[in-house]
Amino acid sequence: MTAPDLKAKNSRWLWAVIILDVAILVPIIVTSGTVDGMSIATLMARGVAAAAAPVIVLLLTSLLSADAKAALVFWRFKDGLPGHRAFSVYVHRDSRINLKVLRQKIGEFPISPREQNAIWYGLSQLVAEDASVLQAHRNYLLFRDLSALSFILGIAAPIVVLLTRGTLATALTVFGVLFAQYVLAAIAGRHNGIRFVTNVLALHGVSPVKNT
Repeated sequence: MTAPDLKAKNSRWLWAVIILDVAILVPIIVTSGTVDGMSIATLMARGVAAAAAPVIVLLLTSLLSADAKAALVFWRFKDGLPGHRAFSVYVHRDSRINLKVLRQKIGEFPISPREQNAIWYGLSQLVAEDASVLQAHRNYLLFRDLSALSFILGIAAPIVVLLTRGTLATALTVFGVLFAQYVLAAIAGRHNGIRFVTNVLALHGVSPVKNT
């Protein structure tokens, strides 16, 4: 199953989060500050802006590259993809991986992040349909996209609040809610990204079973 297929399966979960965000943000933004004497048009504008912002942001996240989204998950501006550290970091952390067997298959482990990712990617394509790899890959893509959505929305939504004459306190509240959502999604994305990498390596670095 390809990454686009997995992302298509994840789309309903992203939309579920968007609906939840709208349900939380609209009441907060619409009732921001003093609403007495405020025109119906202004209140409606607030509601429409609050409801439209997450949808617009979701469309904007589709324009971000995989590297940019990975940077938001792993907090690395360079070499952010989890495969960039497959053989220098993660291969040594998983006791399921037999390093000797893996070296026999691919030779000495690559050093440069780019080469690490390239070799790991080649290995991943050989086991792409394995259930453990598929699940970790799908979860990584889901939380990676949710991280990007939350990060951009965390910037956009407070601006919407201020532009629609909301209070600074409300803008900070909205930012706090979305920042917390971003951090949780990034942590989950990081965990699943590493699991995706190590699941692939574990399948290739399995100790041979000795006949008794």
